[in-house]
Amino acid sequence: MGGEIEGAAEEFARTADRLREALRRLVAAVDPAAEPEVEEWTEERRTTRGAQGRRFGMRMTRISPPGLHAAGGAAETMPPAVADAVTSAADAMTAAGWRAEVVEDARGPRLLARQDGFEAGLFRVSRIGLSAWGKTPIVWFRTRWKRPPRAATPETLAPGYELCPWCDGWGTCFACEGLGFMDGRQCPECGLGMDCSNCGGSGRRPVDR
Repeated sequence: MGGEIEGAAEEFARTADRLREALRRLVAAVDPAAEPEVEEWTEERRTTRGAQGRRFGMRMTRISPPGLHAAGGAAETMPPAVADAVTSAADAMTAAGWRAEVVEDARGPRLLARQDGFEAGLFRVSRIGLSAWGKTPIVWFRTRWKRPPRAATPETLAPGYELCPWCDGWGTCFACEGLGFMDGRQCPECGLGMDCSNCGGSGRRPVDR
């Protein structure tokens, strides 16, 4: 069992809007006239004990500031335009309160920025100009899993029954404790059945069995 977290849906929407605004600000600092292609997605997160969350992600591509032409030219032939774009983006993010740093890789300079668990960046993508990206912090929708109450106890056993020796009366899978997952994977014992395979979830068995 896990409890729904009140207000999680609203918080997720707020974080998504905040990221959208930040990336639009970043792109505007590089090319005010840009009309980039936008891709958005949601990543599901689940802990080994069943807490469930979501993270919003966004990518904006085909950003071409003056001097950088998406249609041609190798990256190494246009370092001034790329460097200027990254610097402008870093300045804009810093002014907005983000921790921004410029690093170098095989494609040239790139921006990495962080704020309150949010992440954003800008880098050169061959033949299509620059790409801005970002991710929100994980917003948790459901608290961690709690094992359901015992299906049977010594006090509730009917005459002629004993506690299931496999689950000790819990009635849930003895391996995953009824979660259905172990280490983020389907439980090998119950296969998402979640009930004890010996007693079928009753927590008990006949004494003469």
